[in-house]
Parts: sequence; structure tokens; C-alpha cells
Amino acid sequence: METRTLLIRYDEIGLKGRNRRHFENQLVKNIRFALNGIQNIKINKIHGRILGRVNLVDAEKCTAHLKSVPGISSISVGNSIEPDFDKIASLGIDLIQEKLESLGQLKFCVRTRRSNKSFPITSKEFDFEVGARIMEALSFKGLSVDINRADFILEVEIGPQETIVFDNRVSGLCGLPVGSSGQVLSLLSGGIDSPVSTFKLMTRGCRVHSVFFDNRTFLGRGGYDKVVRLAQVLNRYQGGGKLFVVPFEDIQVAIRDNCHDMNRVVLYRRMMYRIAQALAQLNNCHGLVTGESVGQVASQTLKNLAAVSCVTPMSVFRPLIGMNKQEIIINAKNIGTYEISIEDQPDCCSVFMPNHPTTRSKKKYLESDERLYPWEKLMTQALASVETINLDDLHVTT
Repeated sequence: METRTLLIRYDEIGLKGRNRRHFENQLVKNIRFALNGIQNIKINKIHGRILGRVNLVDAEKCTAHLKSVPGISSISVGNSIEPDFDKIASLGIDLIQEKLESLGQLKFCVRTRRSNKSFPITSKEFDFEVGARIMEALSFKGLSVDINRADFILEVEIGPQETIVFDNRVSGLCGLPVGSSGQVLSLLSGGIDSPVSTFKLMTRGCRVHSVFFDNRTFLGRGGYDKVVRLAQVLNRYQGGGKLFVVPFEDIQVAIRDNCHDMNRVVLYRRMMYRIAQALAQLNNCHGLVTGESVGQVASQTLKNLAAVSCVTPMSVFRPLIGMNKQEIIINAKNIGTYEISIEDQPDCCSVFMPNHPTTRSKKKYLESDERLYPWEKLMTQALASVETINLDDLHVTT
């Protein structure tokens, strides 16, 4: 069966020093996981690149999977070939000829990269020799050379073990490979923002588990089902994710019945942070992730963010903190969560929403309210009733 070579590139990992091997090994592991189920594929690591050998019929499917793997900057599908001028030119002619016939005219160039510095011919000399042979064969059909504005680029990678020729590059997510930076826990609400913040931490090398605060007693099951679907979509970018579902209705009823109305939403958030911290510690997560953005809603003013954060000593990562809503929406569309997020399902923070929520909460008043209901007991009960969903076990639906 005819095979092709996958040339998988990374960028940020290449800047690492002595720990570079750790990041490379993690990326190789993630690539193998992403391509699990594809037959007869072999993945090898070389200096600065990762190579895959795959059946031609599976090459497009592999590229589609690899586009969703953080840490990869680009992927090319090419042919492994001897570093011979005539053989590479012959392959280039075959690749160019079909495009040339349909367009009538075509500008092209050859670009060679030598990771094997012992190869006796320079990259520019190799470009010239291969390009000259292609021009000799096709110039009369309308082919011309344009190094700066080429319509078709024939790329050649000369490595220590093999030479690869290709004419395509598919962009990846870049960043760092998931698992190289540890684990964090994201507060996933079902809105537009929190899925984007979850994804952002994945591209920084974190495996991100999620927690959803569920109030189906008052809101029904729709919000739960929506968040499960969002978590499934996000898990495609990492694998190994878990979703923790926390029953939150008893806590919200207690806050409604005992505390000042204006503090209600901030008090919800303080309890969410406490519970999330406890879950994070139980699951070896080293930080919390939220979709908060300064000033977007009443609970996200600087004073309210500070009043919420102070209940936990754990790091709280807010990757969207300086982004506006339109920027967040663009990101949500790019990662495939937007259409689910805009489905009309309320989240639990909308339950018992006060008419005039505070935008300048003060810690002493919040703590005074919290003395009016048994939050520690309710927190213990909620943690004892957490549902854990292993996302790898679910079939992805959108």
C-alpha cells in the first residue's frame, strides 16, 4: 500500500533548554493518542521535527486530527525520497503539472532546509539545481520562477536519515503539549467565556479538568446536558479530561434565605471557589481557571473579583481578563464551542438573581452574611455528592 510521510513541526518547544526532551516526549505521546485507531502508523522523533509514516488513504484524516493537538505549529504530508536532483525534480514536475494545466500560468520556487548540515550541497544550490530541472521541463507550458510571490512552493527537508518533499502546510494550534505543565481545574458554566478560557490553558500545556455547578431543581436538566457537550468538545483537544458535577441548589437556597440580596451572586462565587479548590486538591490540580473578564458583568468588577479570590490560596488563572466580548466570541467559534454556548439554557448564577447586585462588595460584609448560614456543612454535603464523568468514555456530540 502506498505510504506518505507526515512532517510535524513545533515552534515554542524549540526554545526550551535542558528540559526540551520532556516537552518533545509529551508531544509525541499526545500525537500517538490523537492518532489512536489509525492502522499501520509509525511516529518517530528527530531533532526539531516529528515524523509519521502513514498509509496514503489515512493521510488527510491524520492531518485533521493533528490540527487539534496543542504544541504542533504545522503539519505537512510529503514523500520520502533520495536527496537526488533528478528524482526530486521529477516528483516536483508531477505535483506542478496538474495545477499548471488548469491555470495556464504558474509562479513557483523551491525551498530547501537542511537539518543534516553534513550534506555537501547548500540549500540555495539545491534550490537552483532542482528548480532548473523543473523549469527545463515546464517553462514552455507557462511556468516561471518567483521566489517572493510564488503560487506553488516545492519544499525539501534534508534530514540525517531521510529527505522529504512536500507542497502543503496545515497550521496547528501552536503552544505547548497538554500534560507538560501539570493539571488545573476550570469552572465551566455553559456560557461563551469559560470554554474559551479552558481551551487557552490547554494550549499552555495544562490538562484541564472542569467543574460544573448544577441546579437542576430550579433550572431543569438542560444546563447539565449543555455543559457535558461543551466538555466533550473541549476534551478533543487533550483527552483524559474529567467533568465534576456539583449539586449547588441547597447552597443557593441557603444564601437566598439568609443573606443580603445584593451580595447573593458574589456569595455564590465564593462558594464555587471554595468547592473548586477542594476538588482541585483531591485531583492533583494546581490552579483554578475561570472565564472572567474585567467589567463584563456585575460580579466581575475589580472589587468583586478580589472579594471572590480571597477565599482560596490557590492560583486563579483568568486568561480572558483583558479581552472584550467580540474577541472571546471569535475564539469560541474557532474552537467549536460557540453554537453550543449560545443555546438558551440559564446557568446557576442566574437563579434568584437580585435586582441590584453589588459591584463593590466588601469582605467584612460578605463574611458577616456567611455567618448566617452553615456554609461549611453545605459544602461538605455538596462534595460528598459530586458526579464524576470521564470524558474519554463519552461519544462526542455537538
